[in-house]
Amino acid sequence: MTKPDYPMKKRLVEHEGKLYYERFSKAQRFQHLMLLSSFTLLILTGVPLLLPDSWILRQMFWFEGSFTLRGILHRLAAIVLLFISIYHAFFCLFSPRGNRDLREMVPLWKDVTDFFGMIRYNLGKSDSHPRFGRFNYIEKFEYYAVAWGSLIMLVTGVCLWFPVEATILFPRWVLDIIRVVHGFEAILAFMAIIIWHMYNVHLHPEVFPMSRIWINGRMDLDFLRRHHVLEYERLLESVPAEVAERIYRQLGRQSAVNSSATSER
Repeated sequence: MTKPDYPMKKRLVEHEGKLYYERFSKAQRFQHLMLLSSFTLLILTGVPLLLPDSWILRQMFWFEGSFTLRGILHRLAAIVLLFISIYHAFFCLFSPRGNRDLREMVPLWKDVTDFFGMIRYNLGKSDSHPRFGRFNYIEKFEYYAVAWGSLIMLVTGVCLWFPVEATILFPRWVLDIIRVVHGFEAILAFMAIIIWHMYNVHLHPEVFPMSRIWINGRMDLDFLRRHHVLEYERLLESVPAEVAERIYRQLGRQSAVNSSATSER
């Protein structure tokens, strides 16, 4: 049985008399919030263990029983991460919206050419900016990095949570390697979020100091047109002519009909 597709026109939403592109649905914003919350708590309660003699550890766990509380909070955050990972997998596989986005996340050869095309554009070797769809190569890389990192953290975390059971499956020295992998993967994930994600999403000059998409899910249509032009064109093709005309008026541009008429003169 064919899975129902998620129509493009449903991504167009209206707020306070203005049309927007719905980048994230409510379910996706919920997943992002749970991922953000669990990730932050895992970092705060886990990374300090890599610096046992530092002042950070003394400042964070200064009262009696605080270190025990740290372990409890760390495990609770891990359970939330596990829950939201399973929820996300079901969302991608069984909901029309999630399944459509998952298919658009599939790496393509175009992503490779876009990568090199962006390098050429930034170096001034090309006058044309790569034309991106709903997800560009940076966003796809971030998505799979989060998925791969979450899998590694969950698997290694379970082994460290149940060390006795883990040593039944493999020697003790393997558990020591798992502990190292768990710690350094946490540092890698932290640095990727702080440097890569924050810079590309929230410190972007056009949205500084923060993109609000993760809160309200809405992307300005002009931002969509300039940064995800292929998705913008698909959106225009999917809506009725009067809605497309309204979009053109909102952006202060000629309608497709007027543009073609002008070019024929």
